Amino acid sequence: MNDRNFLERTKQFALYLAELQTVLDPESYALLLRILKGFNEAIVHRESGIDIPFSPREKELFTPEFGRVLTRLAGFLGPHGMHVVVGTHGSPPPAAEHDRSEVDAIARASGMNP
Repeated sequence: MNDRNFLERTKQFALYLAELQTVLDPESYALLLRILKGFNEAIVHRESGIDIPFSPREKELFTPEFGRVLTRLAGFLGPHGMHVVVGTHGSPPPAAEHDRSEVDAIARASGMNP
């Protein structure tokens, strides 16, 4: 990663975050900052994922539009951006369970540990 690219992405991140502070309601912006804090901790500790528990109210705030905002912000982070996957703690839908077992089978066939 070159410094010029990093600095440009950092600038874009800061500009977009400043814009969001003016357009998001205070609750949504506070949630966004809490999630970004989790992103920061994952980057600093070189973790591959984070788990941020949401209150019922925060789940209401996490709309598809909020998810798009978060995904755009995450794209500015890291050499190839960060990927956002949002899930719930519960039983996955049948299609997700099937997809997961397929991915695990492919990993095993490739000699990897799923």
